[in-house]
Amino acid sequence: MQSWDVIIAGGGSAGLSAALSAARLGARTLLLERETKLGGMGVNALVHTFCGLFHPDVSRPWEWLNPGIPREIGQTMMERTGQIQPDLMGRVYVLRQHPGVFALVADEACAAEKSLTRLSGTEWIGLRQVEGGWEVDFVSRGVLKTCRARAMVDCSGDATGARWLGKEFWIQAEPGRLYRPAYVCQLNGITGSHEDGWRLQTGAMIVKGIKAGDLPEAAMAAQFRDSPFAGEMFLTIDLEAGGAGWDPFDPQKRAEAEAEGRRAALGLWRYLRKHHADFAGSPPPVFPTQAGIRETARYRGDVFVTGDQLAACTRFEDEAALAGWPMEKRENARGPKFRFFDEPRPAGIPAGCLRNARLPGLYFAGRCLSADHEALASLRVMGTCMATGEAAGRMASGHAART
Repeated sequence: MQSWDVIIAGGGSAGLSAALSAARLGARTLLLERETKLGGMGVNALVHTFCGLFHPDVSRPWEWLNPGIPREIGQTMMERTGQIQPDLMGRVYVLRQHPGVFALVADEACAAEKSLTRLSGTEWIGLRQVEGGWEVDFVSRGVLKTCRARAMVDCSGDATGARWLGKEFWIQAEPGRLYRPAYVCQLNGITGSHEDGWRLQTGAMIVKGIKAGDLPEAAMAAQFRDSPFAGEMFLTIDLEAGGAGWDPFDPQKRAEAEAEGRRAALGLWRYLRKHHADFAGSPPPVFPTQAGIRETARYRGDVFVTGDQLAACTRFEDEAALAGWPMEKRENARGPKFRFFDEPRPAGIPAGCLRNARLPGLYFAGRCLSADHEALASLRVMGTCMATGEAAGRMASGHAART
């Protein structure tokens, strides 16, 4: 059985940052990722914006909110995509990112850390607390293996470890309130300029197609955003995914949601190729590896961050990171409902929402940190996940060094 200082489960924004953070502090670190590419939703689901990287006060020039790995990855993305500043969208700054570039940046960052080993195509299937740390079971290509670590970081996005350890360690919103998944695809060969007037015209065209029966109702939720590269665009469709019957842990419902997204995206592509000159030369869409899941289960930590605390810009003595993205609630496929902070100032994210005293040496970050349903609408975005992941990796490395 191999032993490590720190094992990270999940190589999305949080897991990548946790692994880099722990390895840079000297911990022998193992990163487990079920897909073949790191980057999580930002690569495999084609989520194409980094949200939560910037200070929430848009009345002044943009500035990075969290130092360290979020800023490092954000700056690298800007350089690789030729951007000199983020986009101002209403009351928020966002950075357009490219999934392919993000995957490459993640590979390069991991390769530079000699204390870090990554395994891809690896499914985490078991967790046990043992003397001196944690045992982790995983399977790769049908082969079952077990490793041991002094500290563990769950960045699975699903609170996977907590769901194995017992109901007292996790929580999940009722199905009807779970934030809806998104289906994103990449469109190439797009011409023209895509300002607000273009979006209104295209939206009216889609409504006409739905009324005529040429498009499915799901197309009503379509959003278009330009890639950092010319001629490329991302199409996002929020899915009802069965409404109150949505269960992100049910493989059949996941398959149905994925199929719903593909049908809507392919139908839109065919319709726009026929009716919109800017799409006339577009080849078939590039589909994601998976739909973009916004919410599943979360840990019960020492601290439970609430939406009211974020709105009040609450700060904490043991802050692990800062939150600056508004609460972007998507409980249906009709678009987001934003709850902005009361003041254009960041809120604190306490270290206590990344750990549980009853589980020493186990930390959690990203989408499965300890927060209520409303707070998650802010804390789940990629820029903030990078910040909480870095903090959890730092905490895990410190625990491993002490034991």
